[in-house]
Order: sequence, then C-alpha cells, then structure tokens
Amino acid sequence: MGDDLPVSDHIFRYVKPSLVRDDGSRDGSSFHLPTNAIDSRGLAVNWLEAVGTAREDQLSAVRELSHFELCRNGHFAELNIGTVLEYVMEELDSIRIVHDPLYENDEFVADPSHASMCGLRPGDSDHAMLESAT
Repeated sequence: MGDDLPVSDHIFRYVKPSLVRDDGSRDGSSFHLPTNAIDSRGLAVNWLEAVGTAREDQLSAVRELSHFELCRNGHFAELNIGTVLEYVMEELDSIRIVHDPLYENDEFVADPSHASMCGLRPGDSDHAMLESAT
C-alpha cells in the first residue's frame, strides 16, 4: 500500500441500493468492514483527485474503473478525507486512508483511484455498531 492521502482531498464509496434509505441518505454500515474481512487491505474507496479535477469526470472514471458491478439505483457517498479522519479518530485512532492502486489483470484495467481505509474494526464489533449510531 502507498502513502496516506491528503486531508484536503476526497473519497467515494459505493453504497449498494439496499443501504440507501427512502430519503436518499446512506446507511452508515456501508462504511464497515464485512464481518468476515481481515483488515489486510482495508475498506475499498476511490480517491477522486487521482482521476482528474472535475467532479463529473471523476465520477465517470470511477464508474469505468470499477472492479465490481454497479447497480443503477446504487449511490456514491463522497467524503472529505480530513473530515473522515477527524470524526473517526475521536473513537478510533488507528484509521488511515492510503493510496492502494489496483493493477491491470486478465479481468480488469488498472485503477489508479483505488484506496483503502485501514485500521477499521469488523462490522459486527461493538465499536462498529457505535459508529453507525452516531
């Protein structure tokens, strides 16, 4: 994995349709590690500034580079890195958001925007449940 991302930059996290509420807000559990995950790579996010400066171009690039199927009624949550770190570090000081580009393989093109939120606890932990409630 690479360097910590700049706190002034932004990340996107895809939110599957089942985690989008009727009012359009996103369920916080979309930012939990899966309960069976080992935090070797962290929670996958996309670093917007890695793929351009215009928001529309960034979103288009993230969609094109995605290594999984995006549903039409899924959403993207855009977050400022500094705000995320400040908020989460109040409870969990081990979090880092690092550049973690994915390289081209037989199935996918390279994704220079891929990043990881490292140091999170699994989604079924008491700490993760507390994060969702706040």
